Amino acid sequence: MRSVKTFTQIAFPLVLLIVIALACGGGKPVAEMYQGDWEVASQGQVGSTIYMHADGKAGFKLPGKEVDGGGAEIDENAKTLTIALMGISHTWKIVAEPNEKGEMILSDAGKAEGGTVFRRK
Repeated sequence: MRSVKTFTQIAFPLVLLIVIALACGGGKPVAEMYQGDWEVASQGQVGSTIYMHADGKAGFKLPGKEVDGGGAEIDENAKTLTIALMGISHTWKIVAEPNEKGEMILSDAGKAEGGTVFRRK
């Protein structure tokens, strides 16, 4: 009986650790034109950054909200970009896709107009 209890005490934390590690592993990589490190080009959201890497990992830093090691998903039909990790997420409306100058324009998904220019670092 003691060995069953010991096994349970070891197995549960191990399974929990594996689940957390898999959840933090990023996701499917976004299109190459979106990959890279981005920062706000204007003074609208000073210090705001986004990154999306070829390994599928993504993150963002906004005033009062931050995700590191999450995954990014682009919905081509809705023209949105969502970066999420374990229940913390942010969704932007893609106003303009990345261009040859290394700029893209995103707005918060709930806003009707305007947008923030993000430049590739």
